[in-house]
Amino acid sequence: MELRANMKRSAYGVTVGMIMAVMMGGGMSSVAIAASEDTVITIQDAYNAALGTNEFVKISEESVVQSEDRVDQAWTYLYPRLVARAAYTRFNDTLPSGGGPFLFQPTELFQTALVLTQPLYTGGRTLAALRSAEKMRESSKSGLSTAKRDIILRVSEAYYGALKAEKSIDISKRSLERMEHHKLVTEKEAATRRTKSNASALLRANTLVSQARISLVRAQDTYKVAQEKLSLLTKLPLNARLSEPQSLPLPSDSLAALQETALQNRDDYLESKTNQSIAAEYVTIVRGGHYPQIYAEAGVTYQDSHPAMVTDATVYYGGLRLQVPLFEGGLMKSEVSEARSKQRQAELGTDYLKKTIESDVHEALVNLQTVSSVLETAKLQVDYAKANFDAVEGLFAEGLVTSLSLIDAEQALSMAERELMNALYDQQVAIIRLRKNTGTLGKES
Repeated sequence: MELRANMKRSAYGVTVGMIMAVMMGGGMSSVAIAASEDTVITIQDAYNAALGTNEFVKISEESVVQSEDRVDQAWTYLYPRLVARAAYTRFNDTLPSGGGPFLFQPTELFQTALVLTQPLYTGGRTLAALRSAEKMRESSKSGLSTAKRDIILRVSEAYYGALKAEKSIDISKRSLERMEHHKLVTEKEAATRRTKSNASALLRANTLVSQARISLVRAQDTYKVAQEKLSLLTKLPLNARLSEPQSLPLPSDSLAALQETALQNRDDYLESKTNQSIAAEYVTIVRGGHYPQIYAEAGVTYQDSHPAMVTDATVYYGGLRLQVPLFEGGLMKSEVSEARSKQRQAELGTDYLKKTIESDVHEALVNLQTVSSVLETAKLQVDYAKANFDAVEGLFAEGLVTSLSLIDAEQALSMAERELMNALYDQQVAIIRLRKNTGTLGKES
């Protein structure tokens, strides 16, 4: 595996690329060679592409746009309303029929009016609706941030999954090369000494070579699937070569500090607390709808008729209008009771989410500690397995051990290499998942 110069040292003193280079023997992977002329993308490129094209992010962005419009709508209820009306009516006859000095129905009647209405008191629901709309706007922004962090986590899992699949191809190829080399040695031994034991060893070597080729085919298939998953999230080309990300540092905070950080930064928790405030405002809105309403009203009317009537004129007027609900059959009590029940639901939902977040942070931290412990063990396991394979290979060449010992050593080395590779990338994903659970993912810079 090629060693990329831009990698920083991790908390263990080596980069992921260095460990992979040692594990692979320092050679450049054939996958990297085949894709060297293709587009090279970084994990940040994948993040940017996904955030710019993902449908869930777009849906959340539209929710923010809608919340902005709801704020504008709430403001309109504080402004005066100006209404223009006009009507033309034609009757079949005048009343009284034939006309007269006291005509109260003409043949033609034209009326128009311009009315200005300003709400003065609405039981507090107008201002409560405005505050609620502004809080809903903040809630939708928190929802957008949550959606973005979910996408970043999914892209990270897909990106490291593709890298893991790519390295698995290299491990499978190295395993196949060792098995083919073992097969050549076994063939020579069988040709030199035609014994049943050597014939059995040759058959076993042929079987292991076939198994190694099957493992390689499956690894290549897994890599194609991983590329497809990443492309589905990011819309990036399938043949793009993935750059090795820098190793992420391990967190140094305690569990209590991480949980407190999560409660301060998790957008879904902030959204839940905002929804709790919105539920409280809804109680005011419902209750205010049953209080007396006061409006100031002014206008101008114009009437023209044929034959002319004494009411034909231009009239200006102004005054106050009071609406007082007297009897609603208990509607106010039931609606307010329902609104308060929704408020209690929102409070209970926030309390439950708080406990869930604390549990998620604890689980993510324990998972990270477990993976880190596995990584340390896997490093030693690779060193031991590699040294053991080299020793057994030399003894086998001298005829001091059987082929079974060499096969066991090769399988142990392949397994150790896979364990180390999985632990390396699983640790990086575990760090990202912990950052997502603490609400700091995407906020590091």
